[in-house]
Amino acid sequence: MSITEILKNNPDMAGSLIVTTNINDLKELAEFCIERGRESNPESKPETYLTPQELADKFQVSLVTLWNWDRKGITKPVRVGNSKRYRLSDIEKILQER
Repeated sequence: MSITEILKNNPDMAGSLIVTTNINDLKELAEFCIERGRESNPESKPETYLTPQELADKFQVSLVTLWNWDRKGITKPVRVGNSKRYRLSDIEKILQER
């Protein structure tokens, strides 16, 4: 029985399972995980990130206004090193809610 079959039949074991495997089983597990991810979100598309300036231009507000929105929790930037980016999907979700 392969590791994939074990996990399919006993998903609760995944957290405590210790396995010795070969490369073919590992490849099968990776393919299973990738396919499972596609099934759970079939229309997934790559995320688009906006710089603070791009978002400010889009809404015609100042960078100070964006900073205030971040502080209030209206927007939630993603930090990459010293850079700040905004997920376009998060911005679209905010617009739909308001």
